[in-house]
Formats: sequence, structure tokens, C-alpha cells
Amino acid sequence: MDISSLLRGFIPETVDNATAAANNVSVPHSMPANVVETILPLIGMKGFAPMYRFIGSWLGWDPTSLLTIVGVIWATNKVIRQIYSFLYGLVTEYMMSKVHISSTDDIYIHLMVWLSRQPRMVNSRALMAETVSKTAWEDEDESTVARDRSGLYLNFSNQEARARPQYIPAIGVHSFWWKGQYFRLHRKKESIFDDGGNGGFAAFKDKEDLVISCLWRSPKPIKQLLAHAKEQYYSDHQARTTVKRPCPAYVRRARNNWLQVANRPVRDMKTVVLDQQQKLQVLADMNEYLHPDTPRWYANRGIPLRRGYLFHGPPGTGKTSLSFALAGVFGLDIHVISLLEPTLTEEDLSGLFSTLPRRCVVLLEDIDTAGLRRPLEELRASKRSAKQEDKEESHKTVNNDIKELAKVLKKDSEDQKKGISLSGLLNAIDGVASHEGRVLIMTTNVPEELDEALIRPGRVDLQVEFTYATREQAKELFIRMYEGDQGRPRHMDSRSAAKDELPRSSPSSTKGHALSPETSSAVRSGELDISIDELPEIARQFSEKIPDGEFSPAEIQGYLLKRKKHPRRAVEEAEKWVAAVIEQKINRTKISQVQ
Repeated sequence: MDISSLLRGFIPETVDNATAAANNVSVPHSMPANVVETILPLIGMKGFAPMYRFIGSWLGWDPTSLLTIVGVIWATNKVIRQIYSFLYGLVTEYMMSKVHISSTDDIYIHLMVWLSRQPRMVNSRALMAETVSKTAWEDEDESTVARDRSGLYLNFSNQEARARPQYIPAIGVHSFWWKGQYFRLHRKKESIFDDGGNGGFAAFKDKEDLVISCLWRSPKPIKQLLAHAKEQYYSDHQARTTVKRPCPAYVRRARNNWLQVANRPVRDMKTVVLDQQQKLQVLADMNEYLHPDTPRWYANRGIPLRRGYLFHGPPGTGKTSLSFALAGVFGLDIHVISLLEPTLTEEDLSGLFSTLPRRCVVLLEDIDTAGLRRPLEELRASKRSAKQEDKEESHKTVNNDIKELAKVLKKDSEDQKKGISLSGLLNAIDGVASHEGRVLIMTTNVPEELDEALIRPGRVDLQVEFTYATREQAKELFIRMYEGDQGRPRHMDSRSAAKDELPRSSPSSTKGHALSPETSSAVRSGELDISIDELPEIARQFSEKIPDGEFSPAEIQGYLLKRKKHPRRAVEEAEKWVAAVIEQKINRTKISQVQ
């Protein structure tokens, strides 16, 4: 069969033009319609035909060769890309290792902080800028803090805007070297649909995934990199206590239940106002429980590996402070749970306990305010008291008890809808599937209101009572408040001492900044100029003016904080403050006459 005849039947005009172009190939300047001009309209490039005619007719150069070169380059590029994709797939499949990291995991934060400090990544051409806010405990350069027009007071307006941004790798593919090893970082983000479990709203939420790969058959280099990033992140972790709370209800999932909310300096045990014998008892008990040999000892005797403490006493006596101090001594994180959280269900509580780390402190503050009661026991107690008071009105008592039972059951049903029931809390603490290895600390102001089942042995192993401050503790608080201030030597004139101490008391004064009025007044009056040798005697005088067992450590500390630059004035005004506070408590008023 003739190919020309076959093509002529389908596209006769195209074939005729092609034949004519072949016959006139030796006369490029008088080309009628050639193959290229015919094909261009067919492939949607009709506008390119005049340009083709211009190159061929006016310049005297056959543009077919140019198209041929372009076609060869295009085909070569496609072939090279195919070969590259094939070879890259082989290398990725058989010669590279990769590790995936979810953005909800702590390692993601550790790695991002480490990458933000690498010069190669910071100088990349694809970066993402983030504003980093410093915590309250991080050191701050005084030169970056502005002052008002008078120069007396600090001014922190637009402080966040003046903070230096942090640069991290943007979404996409990045590469870097570490210890002579090539690494490839692929940061990608995808949207996932959340069905709105746990009472949340159904919506699409962004989830980020990091993929780190290296040219090595073993993932060992990547593991070393992650270990190094984690070590750098926690380089000062021994001096910090991490505080975590449950994540919002719409993001609570298998391993994403806890959210870090604070990273504060370790609290020294000396700063906790408590009887020394009680401190040593708690420390020794907790140290023995956390010992590596303890799990085997518990397992050999069939005892669940749990330890519970109940800190009870009036408000402001140091219950929460001791919890933070214990976590700092043993280097543990604190996981704080509020049973009054309206979105917290019993299923969530079990999930929170099941995802706790091996060793940690779980803090349940003010457990008495959660309203954990057992309706049947309340009913029996009311029955006994009613029968003992008046046996003749038994019929009336039963009717009242039935009404009371209905009210209690209704209240308990509403409480179960709003929060956690007593049985739900007990199952989370020491149920069949409960977590072991943690330290549970419960605090309360009124221990008598707690259910007996909650504080029985096995759930609460040690009770620590906090009382109002004694005179010895008041003295300890006073010394701790002022012992950090280096005072003037003895027998020095207060005026000359103030002059000599001015530059050292306020480094900013050497830079032309004025002192605050309070500090200036304290320096001029000489109230700051007490030596360390004088401090114990002044503290003794202060403690003698504080009644024994009348004030909480928080009240005494609040009084001293208002005079943190005036230790002598704190002693002189102590009697007046004590009388005013006692009168305030007698009158049951919340307005302070003396502060």
C-alpha cells in the first residue's frame, strides 16, 4: 500500500503541501506552504507561522534546522531526566536511609531549634521566619530595653516587634552536611480531616512531616544527628523544670496528649517553708521509689509500681511549691491536670495517664474542689444521722432521704456530664490499665472533704501536712528575701555608702539612666546598706514581731516583697501590718488597710 495515498485520504491538504515543499526544497525564498507551516496550525501554534515565514523568507535561513536542534535538546533533556529519575530511585531505594518525624512530637521541636542555629541552613535561599518570644526566666540584654521620656521607668512597648526573628527551613527540600555526612531534609505539610472527636469541630487541620535521609544503608547517622539535636536542646535541662498540661480537646490523640506550657528554673528545696524533718522524709521516700532497683522489688512482691502523696493544709502554705521543688531535685517533668476542665472526659483522663513518660510527677491541684462524691455513701450517712437524732420520725426521714437521693443522683449525673467522676479518677489512678512508674501528688485545702476511697493506702502512701508559718520559718523567709543583696560594710556613713554603692547597685546608672524612685530613695536613706553580718539579727527582730502559727508563708512573703529594697522598714512596720491583718481576718473583710 502506498503511504502517500493513505495519508492523502485522511489529510489531503497536508500531504499536498508536503509534496510541494519537497519539490521546491531547492528554492527556499519562494517556498509556498511547507510541512512546518501546515503542521503549526494543527498543533495550536498558528501565531508562530509568520515568524517562521520571516526567518525562512527574509533571512535566507531554513528554520527547520533550528526546530531540529530544539527537538534534539528537548528529547535529550527528557532522556536525561528519565535516566536521572531511574538512578535516583535506585539510590533512594537501596543506598539511602530515611527517618520520618511528626510535627506533634517533641523531637520535631528539638530538630528545628538545632537547624535554626546551623549557618548552612540559616543562609539557605528558602527560609521561614518566626518571631521567638523569650520566657520570663531567660536572660535579657539591658541595652535592648527602652525607657520613657523621663528616663526613670522602663518601657516595653513593641518588645515583640524588636525581637530578632528565628529562621528555619521553609517547606520544601533542603540539604546540609554534618560531621562529613550528607543529609537531605524534606519538609512537607498536608491537610488531614479531623472528625471532631471529643466534642470538637470537624475541620481540616494541617499536619507537618519531616523526612531526614542520608546516603547510607543504615539510619545510624540520622539517629546520631537526632541524639545530638536533643542533647543540645536539653543542654541546660538539669536547671529547668518542664510543666505540661493536656492538649486542647480537638488535638488529643495517641501520643499528642500533652503540651508544654512552661520551662522554669529549678526551685531550690531551701526556698520551701516546711519542717526540715518533713522535707527529709519526703525526699527519702521519693528517692527510694525512683531507684532503678525498685521496679524489680515491687514486681517480685506483686505490688503495683505507684506512689501517691497528699499535701494538705491552708492556702499559701507551700503545697505547690514543694511539688515543683521535688520535681527539680529529681529532674522530673510536671504534668498538671485540672479535673474541672469542662472538655475533659474519663476517656481523656485514661488516655492522659496512659501516655505519661516512665518517670514524672502528676499534679492534681485542689482535689477537693472537683466535687468527687459517691451518692450512695452520702445517703447512708444521712440515714444514720437522721435515725440517731429522731427515731420517731423514721417515715419522714425515709421520704426526705428519697428526695435527697434523687437530688444527689441528679447532681452526680450532671457532674458526670461536665467532668470526671470519682470512679473514673480511681480507674485512671490505679485501674487495671493504669500507668505505673509515675509520682502522683494531690493537693487540698480541706482533706476532710475527700472521699476515703481516694486517700486510702495504696493510692496515697504519704500525707504531708502544711501549717501556718512559725517564727523560725518567718526568720528563714526574711533571710532568704535579703541575703542576695550585698550590703555596705559596718560603721560606714550612710550618705557616703549610698554614694559609693550607687554605680554597683544599678549598672544602668553608669550608662546615663536614672534610678527608679524606690531604689533611689532606698539608696539615699541607707536602708539597703545592711551587711550580711547584720542580717541574722534583723531577721530575729522581725520574727519576734510575727505571731507563731497565724500567717501563711505566702502572706509573709507578700509583705516582704513590697519592701524588697527596705529590710529595716520591713522590721519597723511589721507590728502595724500584723495588727491590721489580724483585724481584717476578724472582720472577714477582703480590703487590706496596711500592705
